[in-house]
Amino acid sequence: MSRSKAKTTILNWYDKGEPTKADRALFAKDIDLFFEELSAREHWGECLSTCLRDSVETKFSMGTKNWRADPTNSGLVVTTIVPGWGYGWRKVFKNEMSEDFFTWLGHFCRQYIHRAMICKVLMAAWEKDGDILHPFGFRSSSIRFDDTDGSKAEVLVSEASKLIEECGAPQFGSKKFQSRWLQRNTLDPSVHQGISHFLRAQSLLKAGFEIEALVALDCTIQSLQNMDWSWASGNPKRSRRDLCRVLGFGVPTQDLSEEIYFLRNQFGAHAGGWRWWDTGEHLGDDVCERGARLASRVLRKAADIEPEHRTIEPNPENWAKWLEQNFDAIWTAVWFKDP
Repeated sequence: MSRSKAKTTILNWYDKGEPTKADRALFAKDIDLFFEELSAREHWGECLSTCLRDSVETKFSMGTKNWRADPTNSGLVVTTIVPGWGYGWRKVFKNEMSEDFFTWLGHFCRQYIHRAMICKVLMAAWEKDGDILHPFGFRSSSIRFDDTDGSKAEVLVSEASKLIEECGAPQFGSKKFQSRWLQRNTLDPSVHQGISHFLRAQSLLKAGFEIEALVALDCTIQSLQNMDWSWASGNPKRSRRDLCRVLGFGVPTQDLSEEIYFLRNQFGAHAGGWRWWDTGEHLGDDVCERGARLASRVLRKAADIEPEHRTIEPNPENWAKWLEQNFDAIWTAVWFKDP
């Protein structure tokens, strides 16, 4: 069933180009071939490393068996083992369009996994020292491997060490940081996206763009509304107030979430129809600071209850099956929308 749904999703996108029946039939076969090939190459992998740098020195390490973060003289190096989905398709497809499409799709999906691990490090850096690191980094490396190149653990250590050396191994060691983000599920697109908006809000606040920051703070909450709330009373998918309530926050917090939503709609996300010169008057009572604390609390609370209502497995044994089962969510996160 999951394969069929994934195939329908891709074909719905493909049909927008109004292909001929013959081309559509060939592309449909290539979709099946793509998923069959993913299953056959479970022993293929890539090791991706990214060095995150900011104006401050972030010194801590963290990680699990499939990813790690290490300090260097230039920034934190995040190294992740991901599936080998972004290469090797030329030998699989005879059609150039299919080769190009599935190469990019595989590339973006495995990139999403790497960035999900980076999200853990970004939030740990923020919570530990208030550091705002850029997720793309300034230096990166990658290597392809299979099961003849040693264990994944050996590849992870080897490749991390190479970029650490390039970025400057620190003279003194660092302590392991036991952040709760280590176990939170950043592969869930709602949590992943919420982190992106939250850290963007922090950057905007730091630069003095308060209205724009409020938009990003509300987007943090809106991202979390896309989680599975079918178990909850009210309508958390539509109402900020209901979302805060089911997460256990009181009426003052619920009121604040609606105030931020109001300011976003009236002055930030749309052209305001009233008193636009006096927007600053609505930013009194430390609303930005209170909004930032609210978004942080909602993000952490939602991530902490995610395991109770989990829809996306954070540590799959089989990545090919994982992609099929979660294809709609991952496709929505990584592929392009038409204007």
